[in-house]
Amino acid sequence: MNSTKNRLHDEHSVRLAVGLTGYALQIPSEAILSASARDHNVVRARQVAMYLSHVGLGMSLARVAMAMERDRSTVAHGCHKIEDMRDDPDIDAWLDLMENKLREAADVGQSGERRGLSQRPLQCRRPT
Repeated sequence: MNSTKNRLHDEHSVRLAVGLTGYALQIPSEAILSASARDHNVVRARQVAMYLSHVGLGMSLARVAMAMERDRSTVAHGCHKIEDMRDDPDIDAWLDLMENKLREAADVGQSGERRGLSQRPLQCRRPT
């Protein structure tokens, strides 16, 4: 993959983690990705998405930072915060579930790419 493809793949991967996190926590993806959102719940959701991208998808902290337009140290801090929360068995189980669901979704995307689906425009039928 060339660097543009790598960057786009990373951005799509992070958006997948953000979307899953937003859905699970009922926080809009736009708020999670916003540079100005400082609400505690949004910040925590952003940290979960960073953590899932790093741990669940195996992305480096630098790649997550670039895809989320954040500093690497910010991503590291967020990942440490979420890792510390894993001492709670309920949170640990929930994060395990989230990691597994994220990997499943990422695998679906990979299989679609291999079938050449990502290169075709989607055609939606309009109701008649």
